[in-house]
Amino acid sequence: MTTEDRAPRKAQGDFLGPRLVAGALLALAALLIVSAFGIARGGGYSVIGPATIPLVVAIGLLVLSAIFALRTTVLPDIDLAERAANEDVVTHWRTVGLTAAALIGYALALDGFELGPIEVPGVGYIVATALFLPLTARILGSRSPIRDVIAGFVVSLVVYFGFTQFLGVRLPAGILGALL
Repeated sequence: MTTEDRAPRKAQGDFLGPRLVAGALLALAALLIVSAFGIARGGGYSVIGPATIPLVVAIGLLVLSAIFALRTTVLPDIDLAERAANEDVVTHWRTVGLTAAALIGYALALDGFELGPIEVPGVGYIVATALFLPLTARILGSRSPIRDVIAGFVVSLVVYFGFTQFLGVRLPAGILGALL
């Protein structure tokens, strides 16, 4: 067996990550399509309703993720496998995992959640964002916690009042609802 015969076999083994991503994107596209069909239609007849844009985005995601899945299974792209293997070597997975955990915590803290019969109230946009931004900055390597806390608080206030007062978009007030 020559070196050329072994190279494609090794590269095919490097498709696991891209195949998992392709599967996750296909599942997300299917979920978005089902969710888009669940959006209530407005009164009257209209070709373009509230579900049109989410449906177009979901179908676009479905098509692109199907093409990506083809590039990792039926028509394997060796350059893609080599890039994925190189990126896997240099990726700091602890940072990725901690950032994902912080993002999930942020989403739960924004508007609260139910844990069986127990309802955990959300802390609201300002508090959740003011905590999330410095925490994420620290995970990503920042060594200036005071600056990060100040920046997180200022950004959360500016965005909250910009959206609620100037754009008319409601963001969850949470525990600060009585003050706002």
